[in-house]
Amino acid sequence: MAESESGAERSEEASAKRLTEARERGEVPRSRELGTMLLLMSAAGVLWASSDRFLGSIQSAMRNDFQVGRAIRMNDVELTLALREALLAMLSALAPFLVVSALVSIAASIALGGWTFSVEAMGFKWNRIDPMSGIGRMFSTKSLMELVKATVKFLLLLGIAFAVLWHDATDLKMLALMPLHAAFAATATMAFKAFFAVSGGTVLIAMLDVPFQLWDYANNLKMTKQELREEARESDGSPEVKAKIRGLQQELARRRMMEQVPKADVVVTNPEHFAVALRFDPATMAAPLLVAKGADEVAFRIRELAKGAGVTILEAPPLARAVYHSTKINHEIPAGLYLAVAQVLAYVFQLRKRPAGAQQPPAPRDFVIPPELQF
Repeated sequence: MAESESGAERSEEASAKRLTEARERGEVPRSRELGTMLLLMSAAGVLWASSDRFLGSIQSAMRNDFQVGRAIRMNDVELTLALREALLAMLSALAPFLVVSALVSIAASIALGGWTFSVEAMGFKWNRIDPMSGIGRMFSTKSLMELVKATVKFLLLLGIAFAVLWHDATDLKMLALMPLHAAFAATATMAFKAFFAVSGGTVLIAMLDVPFQLWDYANNLKMTKQELREEARESDGSPEVKAKIRGLQQELARRRMMEQVPKADVVVTNPEHFAVALRFDPATMAAPLLVAKGADEVAFRIRELAKGAGVTILEAPPLARAVYHSTKINHEIPAGLYLAVAQVLAYVFQLRKRPAGAQQPPAPRDFVIPPELQF
């Protein structure tokens, strides 16, 4: 298991932030074997598709423009023209191969890891030219793995090429007895066959190398538990600061809520554990509004503010609990509580309209609370 410089075990997968930072540094998974495989396979395909044209151009050039006797009889101008024609013919025959190879080379370089451009990767780094760092890289585990991989690849491809040539050993011996045209065609056929076989061998190498490169990339970017905690702290802020911010936000919201208590029409209590402040303006509201609510200490402060502002306080435990648990602050009460709250508001409005010295009307006691709103 990989370990960090501090000795802690890197057991956690890289976070999205760490992957993004690595990509910005130009660190992405790459497989040279995948690029080699794609390049050789595409080249083999182009050679197979245009083999007749390619071989015909070579034969024509050798037959018409490079005959020793003809070249001796040519003057400088004729020889130059002949060489130019031969060169153009060869370039014309090679054009599809060159174009496809160039395009595949570009595509192969980004086939694994995608496109990335990093200014940081282009910058000067001393460890790139530091002799001690270079020696360390030469004798590192990664260098040893690359050496083993290169050796296995060389032996595999050499074995494939040798097997093809061994299979065609009889034909090779017969080349000296064939006419030039037939020998040339047979040689080209054997060369193409060996090239296709070797290209096919690179597929196996790429199938082994791509998963290894992905694993090695992910393994090198693994993080320790401490690094994950520090990253979370940097991204989201420390838990202490976040808790303090939440506390300040809650205190500000509570202060704004308390400022609405003197504007309420009635405060309904449990009588001690819960307190809810309701306001209703028939001209602007479709239903009574909950402007403040609280439990225990907050309920006590609501009652004290209501007393100081002359707001009616009514003890109705079932209704207080129902409003407290079912309604958010600055939201209308649910329809199931309309009747019960209407009784309370009617009582409050009677108190406001009674003449001075008149007897106080009896407070409502029996409220209809739907079963789903009983708490």
